[in-house]
Amino acid sequence: MNKAAVTYSIGIGGWEHDVLDECFYSSQRTDSLDKLSYYSRVFDTVEVRATFWDESLAEDDAMKWIQAVRENRRFTFNVKLHSSFTHKKTIRPHIARNVRGVLQTLLKADRLGTLLIQLPYSFTNTSANRFHLEKLTEVFAGFPMHVEFRHNSWSQASTWEFLAEHTLSIASTDLPHIKQFMPHSTTVLHDHAYLRLHGRNEKGWLINGLDTRYDYLYNEREVREITRRLDVLSQKCSHVTVVFNNTTGGKAVANALQLVSALREGAHVLIPETTLEAFPHLQEIAAVVDAELKLVGDGNYRQAM
Repeated sequence: MNKAAVTYSIGIGGWEHDVLDECFYSSQRTDSLDKLSYYSRVFDTVEVRATFWDESLAEDDAMKWIQAVRENRRFTFNVKLHSSFTHKKTIRPHIARNVRGVLQTLLKADRLGTLLIQLPYSFTNTSANRFHLEKLTEVFAGFPMHVEFRHNSWSQASTWEFLAEHTLSIASTDLPHIKQFMPHSTTVLHDHAYLRLHGRNEKGWLINGLDTRYDYLYNEREVREITRRLDVLSQKCSHVTVVFNNTTGGKAVANALQLVSALREGAHVLIPETTLEAFPHLQEIAAVVDAELKLVGDGNYRQAM
């Protein structure tokens, strides 16, 4: 594969976190769609968290999202599957119809990244759980799907064979090194790799507090380590999506911007004024400080090594 053909989409898990009002959005932004429009001037992709909680979201909502990001032609949405499918292991037809409506609308507009099937730690490698995954592939057939496992019972060759057989891709993760947690995988089953970075707050994960779990800021050395992981992934596909999920305190924003700069060989990048105030160490990679950012340019990422 021509390494120069590898492209990246970088973003964070959700655009509606309250904390982003303090470290990303200008204070006058209160409307969700207005925030999404602003977000799309900085990043090229996002994970839609609302679809994990809200079963009513449907194609009309997807149309509004598409309109909000219309100025960024590269922007894509990664839809997080509703928790009833992943955590309760039920398949409710009306929710499935709504999810398919969202996916189909985004796909038609060339705005769909993938359907993210994020499974809990309790979803271990059993025949019953593999059967449930098979059912999900039938319900959402025709759409790209990435599966994130949390339990390391899935970390084996037979898992990759199972996923490939059912046209599923693996979402690579960065998690704390805790016993029986899924380790990072460099396996790429199709042409789109997906990396989710949750931070490395071991204590936060052990006490199972959502705010503390994702309270972690990757340092510069760790950001360089992530770029090396991307080098490996990019050898096996033509596109890589990277999502920072360490959203507590807005830290995902800072790390995502650092990675954008790193993948552009240390080039300066557009950073919101509010973000620079919250994370002053980003000054060294800031190109323009602008509260009303212009649309992000087509800055070239470095070729995958």
